[in-house]
Amino acid sequence: MDFAVILTTAPFILRGTVVTVELVVLVLLLSAPLAVLVALGRDSRVAWLSIPLGVLSSTVRGLPPLLILFGVYFALPQLGLEIDPFPAAVAGMTLYVMFYFAEAVRAGLASVDRGQLIAARALALPPARTLLRIILPQAMPAALPSCIGYATEVVKSSALTASIAVAETMGNAYQLILTTNRPFEILLFVAAIYAVLDTILLLLQGVAERRWPQRARR
Repeated sequence: MDFAVILTTAPFILRGTVVTVELVVLVLLLSAPLAVLVALGRDSRVAWLSIPLGVLSSTVRGLPPLLILFGVYFALPQLGLEIDPFPAAVAGMTLYVMFYFAEAVRAGLASVDRGQLIAARALALPPARTLLRIILPQAMPAALPSCIGYATEVVKSSALTASIAVAETMGNAYQLILTTNRPFEILLFVAAIYAVLDTILLLLQGVAERRWPQRARR
């Protein structure tokens, strides 16, 4: 193994890693609030809202993420909506992962004692305040492990965005493999990058769980 290959190719790969981090952060920031809305809509007693959301959730979660990315990047222009690779990647990955996050949030909401909601209503608290100040803070510890698991999937699935010309970690690595013909060293370095990114997410999970120790142990 030639470590000089890693040293010479690292700057180009790390430029792609910056794009990967930007992509993952944007997807997580967008999908988290959307997931809460989807979860609330799916648990709603309003049939015209909960049933279509349930069908859409099952459909999207049953599709490969690559198909969703291709749909956003290649199909939308046929409808007159041109979109650049990076925004298409953000939109496609957000659409894919937010329904998984929503299922985790639903499980967290189900873990909250219904008496909390009854008490809030008895005190005439506004629904939005009840949700933000009482229900979600108790639901998130139960939803957090699953959400972190899905977040690591976002990190790994971000490599698929190279297929729509996003210059992220794997896309840059592939170009280097073709030009240097040294796949082992390059892939080893890329694997280490993804391992570090996933480790950071797991460390963040540990920090968050320590904030809710009793809930996190359930």
